[in-house]
Amino acid sequence: MIQGKNRTGAKPRRDARQKLLYSVLVGLLALGGCGYRFSGAPDDSPFPREIRTIEVRSALNKTTITGIETELTNDLRTEFAVGTRLKPVRSGGNAVLNTVITSYEDTPAAYTADGKELTRNGTLHIACSLERADNKKVLWEKTLSSSLTYLVSDTVAGTLTNRRKAISEMIRDLIIHMQRSLYENF
Repeated sequence: MIQGKNRTGAKPRRDARQKLLYSVLVGLLALGGCGYRFSGAPDDSPFPREIRTIEVRSALNKTTITGIETELTNDLRTEFAVGTRLKPVRSGGNAVLNTVITSYEDTPAAYTADGKELTRNGTLHIACSLERADNKKVLWEKTLSSSLTYLVSDTVAGTLTNRRKAISEMIRDLIIHMQRSLYENF
C-alpha cells in the first residue's frame, strides 16, 4: 500500500470532502423539497400588500398601576420599527393597532414557615386588535395574558420594585406573543 492513499487510490481527505459536499447537497435538496423556506426579505410580509404603515396607538390602561401603558406602547412601537416591514407612523397609517390593558391580578403565591408572604404571582391581561384605517375592518384581534412570580421584600418599596420588574418582563412576553399571533393569522 502506498502511503497517503487508501485501497481505492483516493486520498482520505478528498473522500471526506466529497462526503461532506454530498451531505450538504442532500440537505439543501431536502429543505427545498419539503416546502421549508428562508424568509426575512424586505418585501416578505404576512400583511396585505396595501398595508404599508401602521399606527400604534397609545395603550389604554384600565388598571390602577400607572405607567404600564406608556411602557407597553413604547415597546410595541420599537418592536414594529425593527421587527416588521410595516413602517410605524404617529398618525395616518394604513392599519391601526389598538391595545387595552384590561386587568392586572396580584395574588399570594408562597409563604414562609411563619406565615409571611414570600412570593406573589402577577398576571397582566391585554386585548389588542389590528384594523384597516380606511374602512375600520378588524383584520386581527386577540386577548393575551402573561404571569410571573416575584419576591415579596421586607419593605413595601422593595416589593413594588420587584412587581414593577415583573410587569416589565410580562410586557416583553406579551409583545412576543402578540407578534407571533399577528403573523400566524395572515
